[in-house]
Amino acid sequence: MYNTIAVDATVRSAEEGKITTLKTTIYYNVNGKMVTYYSRPDNIVIINNEKGQVSVYDKDNNSVIQSQNAYYSTKTNELYYFINNKKNDLGLAEIGFTIKDVSYEDGLTVTEWWPPSEGMKYFSSIKIVHDQENPIFMEYKDHTEMVVKKVYFYNYEQVNQIDFPRSITQIDFKTERDSIVSKTQYENIRFNVPEASEKLNFKIPADAKLIK
Repeated sequence: MYNTIAVDATVRSAEEGKITTLKTTIYYNVNGKMVTYYSRPDNIVIINNEKGQVSVYDKDNNSVIQSQNAYYSTKTNELYYFINNKKNDLGLAEIGFTIKDVSYEDGLTVTEWWPPSEGMKYFSSIKIVHDQENPIFMEYKDHTEMVVKKVYFYNYEQVNQIDFPRSITQIDFKTERDSIVSKTQYENIRFNVPEASEKLNFKIPADAKLIK
């Protein structure tokens, strides 16, 4: 059982031949609050929760961007899926998706999901492929049936009796031939460490400039 979790993540993205690297430490608690500290760059802190409320604080400029959207909810984050044993649907049912179809291919289970009406403007369907209990692939289609995103989960390792993918690769298709490829590598997963409570209590300064 856990109250808080901390994990280090490195995200490498490739777009139009340019590679960028982000390094973060993510803190998460059982109430669904998540605080992400960037160490590269080292000026950003992101706070979000299960309601989809998100604040992006820039320490260098003492400014904050705030927004709310169901798709920003911590319930749509891969940490939430695996830590809370939501591997069967990767949290889709909780945000209103319903099963459209189930099939079996080469020992793998394939489920296709329909979004709620408010989600139709983002996706027309999402496919999940499981190898036994662990998800290994997701595919997102837009309303034109174009594939707009693919996600691969791999390098599974059991941590505190939780099967967790150390590596996740995401491909976002801007067009059929143009894409952004991002690989997230998770390391040093810690449960109930003393530092987590302090980090989760981060407060954005009251005098931070709100950017709209």
